Amino acid sequence: MSVIRVSVSIALASVIGLSLGLPLRAADDPLVRAKELYRTAAYDEALGILDGISDSSPSATIEVNEYRVFCLVALDRKDDAKSAITALVTADPSYQLSEAQASPRVRAVFKEVREALLPSIIQHTYADAKAAFDKKDPQAGAQFERVLTLLKDPDLKPTPELTDLAVVAAAFRDLSAARDAAAAPRAAAPAAAPVVPSKPAEPIVYRDGEPNFTPATVINQALPTAVLPERRIYTGAVEVLIDETGKVLSAKMAMPIAGVYDRQLIQTALNTWKYKPALKNGAPARYTKIVNVRVDARPACTTFENADCRPANPK
Repeated sequence: MSVIRVSVSIALASVIGLSLGLPLRAADDPLVRAKELYRTAAYDEALGILDGISDSSPSATIEVNEYRVFCLVALDRKDDAKSAITALVTADPSYQLSEAQASPRVRAVFKEVREALLPSIIQHTYADAKAAFDKKDPQAGAQFERVLTLLKDPDLKPTPELTDLAVVAAAFRDLSAARDAAAAPRAAAPAAAPVVPSKPAEPIVYRDGEPNFTPATVINQALPTAVLPERRIYTGAVEVLIDETGKVLSAKMAMPIAGVYDRQLIQTALNTWKYKPALKNGAPARYTKIVNVRVDARPACTTFENADCRPANPK
C-alpha cells in the first residue's frame, strides 16, 4: 500500500512539473515556480510564493526581491513596489536592472526611485566614512573612494552640495592614504637596523591619531573678511603645519574655496594664526592640522531683503 502512495506522489509531482514545462527538480524550487508564474502573468500567485521564501544566499535573495518588484509593478501596487526597490538599492546602491531582466515600465519605476534615494545614500556613506576617519580606521580611505564612485553615478542629478561633497571626500581620501602611509614605516621601525644620519634629521611631523599625542589647540584662528562672487555658503579646508612654538610654518588649501579668497586665507593663516603647541610624550612637536572653513557670503537679512540672506545674529 505504501508503495502505491509513493508512486502516486511521484507521478503527481511529475505532472505538476511537466504542466509548467519544468524538470522535476525545478518544479520543487519555489523561486523557479515563482518565475514561471510571473512569465504566465499569474502575479498574485507568484508573489505568494516569493513572500514565503526565506532568506538564503545573497544572490538568491536579490533575485527574489527582483521578481517581487516585477510582480508589484505588474499589479500596479506602486507604493509596495517602491518599498521593494528601496530595499534593493539600499542594500546595494550600485545595483541596476538590465534590459534583459525587466520591462521598460519596471526599469522606469526603478530609475525614478533610485534617483531619489542616491543623494541620501551618499550622505550616509560619507558620514560612515568620516566616522571611520575620526576613529583612525584604515578602511576610511576605501569608504571615501566609495563615496566618490557613487557621486559619479549617471543617475545622480548634480547639485552644488554634492559638488562640494566630492571635493571634501577626495581631500579626506588623500589624507587617509597619507596617514596610513606615514603610520606604516613607524610601525616597522623597531625591527629596522639603526641608521646614523649624516646630517641633523628633519623634525618629525605628527598627525591626529598618534599614540601619546595631544593635538595643538587654537589661540587665534580668525578668518579674513570674505568678498566672494556668489551669495551662498562656501566650504573648504586649509592644511597648516604648526611648529613646536605654535607658529604656522606653512599653509595650503586642502579644499579650495575661491582663488582670491584662498590666497587671502593662506596669508592670514601664516601671519596671524597661533596655537598652543602639540605634545608628543609631553614634549612640543610639529603637527599638521586640517582646518575646515565655512564662509557665509550672503548679505545680512533686513526687513527689505529676505531671500538669499543670513540671519543678523546666527546661532
